[in-house]
Amino acid sequence: MSGIAILHPTNLLGKELTETIAGRGRHRREVRLLSTIPEEVGSLTALADSPALVSAYEPDSLRGISTVYFCGPIAANRPLFGDLPAGTTGVVLSPDATTEDGVPVVAGVNTEAAHPGTLMVSPHPAVVLLAHLLHPLRELAPTSAVAHVIQPASLHDTAGLDELFEQTRGIVAMTGQPRSPVFGSQLAFNLLPTAADALPLGTSLRHVLGVDLPLALHVTQGGIFHSLSVSLHLRFAGSPSAQAVRKAFNGHPWLQHAEHPKRLGPIDAAAHDKVLYGNLQKDATGGLWIWAVMDNLTRGGALNAVEIVEAIQ
Repeated sequence: MSGIAILHPTNLLGKELTETIAGRGRHRREVRLLSTIPEEVGSLTALADSPALVSAYEPDSLRGISTVYFCGPIAANRPLFGDLPAGTTGVVLSPDATTEDGVPVVAGVNTEAAHPGTLMVSPHPAVVLLAHLLHPLRELAPTSAVAHVIQPASLHDTAGLDELFEQTRGIVAMTGQPRSPVFGSQLAFNLLPTAADALPLGTSLRHVLGVDLPLALHVTQGGIFHSLSVSLHLRFAGSPSAQAVRKAFNGHPWLQHAEHPKRLGPIDAAAHDKVLYGNLQKDATGGLWIWAVMDNLTRGGALNAVEIVEAIQ
């Protein structure tokens, strides 16, 4: 069987992807770990519970490969897209990828847009989260959406986690604040603006949903380690009840009502393979509020990318 290549595999998302591929029975084939980043080449990581070395990328490295997953920043991946052999499927997991890099696909939402031998994008986790919430509601005719997404430190990879940890430890131990090269300011016990607002996330979401739903989207950087949270406000052409929305959600296998909806937080989604949502609340204006959380590395990243490929094999 043809093999799989993972480009830039040692970041958090790359490691999650490697574990996901190794854990799925249908992927019993060769997996090559490759990188163009000098610091990553030769590094030791894990593959199927065994140590594995990351090799230097060369165009010939993709010979005999049927699927290439591109992890890491988009700037490191774009120069390699032209090297994909004819008939090879590519999936870009860079959170800063755009619709110009490939067709954005969210498994279970617009899976029909995925085709073998093409380059596709597993979009920013905020797009994945919102797509799973909005797709089941299309028959209820939403007319507008306002979403505030809080993203975790892990979207800045290990450096973001380490910085948040050191800031938290410094505050608790009263030893002062360390330098902040990742976030530029104190993130621990705090919220900050984020560069994600500069990304065309709304454009990606409209591509995925296939509708031109008016959407106002704001992304904030939260002082949490893992998982995204969203506060989503919707208006509809009619006036569906919260029960009708809940019924629509029940028919979508990627959504799950939280066991303790009144206490739902991002920690509940960590390592979870579904989007968890809490209580649905109608407001005085006739709109509906939805609170939901999702792990950015599993459902928002590795699982989405792997399920895209599985759907077209």
